[in-house]
Amino acid sequence: MPLVIPMNKKIAAVPIREQLYDAVKDSILRNAFVPGSLLQIDRLAEEYGVSATPVREALVRLEADGLVTLIPNKGAQVTEITEKDIREIWEMRRLLEPYAARSSASAIREEEIVELEREILTLRDDPTNTELYIRTDIKLHELLYVHCPNAYLRETLRRVHEVSYRIRYFAESRKTMHDAVTHEVIREHLDILEILRTRDPDRIVVTVSSHLLNGERRAVSALSRNKS
Repeated sequence: MPLVIPMNKKIAAVPIREQLYDAVKDSILRNAFVPGSLLQIDRLAEEYGVSATPVREALVRLEADGLVTLIPNKGAQVTEITEKDIREIWEMRRLLEPYAARSSASAIREEEIVELEREILTLRDDPTNTELYIRTDIKLHELLYVHCPNAYLRETLRRVHEVSYRIRYFAESRKTMHDAVTHEVIREHLDILEILRTRDPDRIVVTVSSHLLNGERRAVSALSRNKS
């Protein structure tokens, strides 16, 4: 599969290795580098305006993240996405996210809810706005754990979410699937915000758990259609 590199991604800031790692990782998570893509060291070095050394270091770190598989003397290949990946990631989310939302709900400020609700309502009026869809999706799920007092839980959920976003946005890349999913997600996100306003921990757990079950179902269905 040919390498696809986003334009105007030159790395100038220091430290170079961190900037490069973040840039390539972001491209993988957003599927600019789609599953199966070959990431060639020389081409990445040329595109980002760096030497081969930080590219190799970045690819080693990305393999540790489970995002690429190193290919000796060539570079790396972006890992494929399977139904097993979806099942395992969403299992982690179902175990951790409702608990995090329950424990942090009382710390969520009303102005945070109002601001995010305004953006989601804007998305409802313009559901084809993919950037807004991604932004509100990330913000909603971050809101469920960023106030959690357990720092280890916050970091674990952050890492799990990174992988789940890559899976979802690849699986939902077909326009017909994306359009249908967007309307469902908007409705469920608005429901979650309304439940958060109640500060009722039991209702929050039920609502978030239901949303995650629906999300797993949608991701599996979309992946199947995407690969058919």
